[in-house]
Amino acid sequence: MAWEFTFLDMLQGLHTPPADLFFSTITHLGDGGLFWIALGLILLCFKKTRRWGVCVLTGLLFGALITNVALKPLVARERPCWINDTVQLLIANPTDFSFPSGHSQASFVSATAIFMNDRKWGTAAYVLAALIAFSRLYLYVHFPTDVLVGAVIGIAAGILTERAIRKWMPKGGAAA
Repeated sequence: MAWEFTFLDMLQGLHTPPADLFFSTITHLGDGGLFWIALGLILLCFKKTRRWGVCVLTGLLFGALITNVALKPLVARERPCWINDTVQLLIANPTDFSFPSGHSQASFVSATAIFMNDRKWGTAAYVLAALIAFSRLYLYVHFPTDVLVGAVIGIAAGILTERAIRKWMPKGGAAA
């Protein structure tokens, strides 16, 4: 864990008012997965992207069960901001456990589901997912391994979900 604090403390030296505002804002896109849920619902509205929306929403549910329901309470890892409370947080102090990062998981499951259906839009979603994941480190609320494992779980859940949905639902259409 020492290297993780070293990395997080190094990031604290990069703070500037514009970066603080940017990362404080972007991290909220991952709060409760609400941005990704809204995006999934919007994607459901159009025939061309309907399967993408089903993949995003199903992946979010699958990923949340793994991350927030199973692993967080099982591992019960304290957040870096709880251990080192000398760092002034730019966002509200989270109340749930740290490992794995739910923001990272939700962002990467959604980006993977979109990427597997459309590489152009998926690449943009991956950029946003990476920014949200990095914001959790910048804001001192997750350890690097929390974010990494959350991203890996998200990618795996996104792949598994998309493959399952592909068998059930034709590209862009309704259930088979």
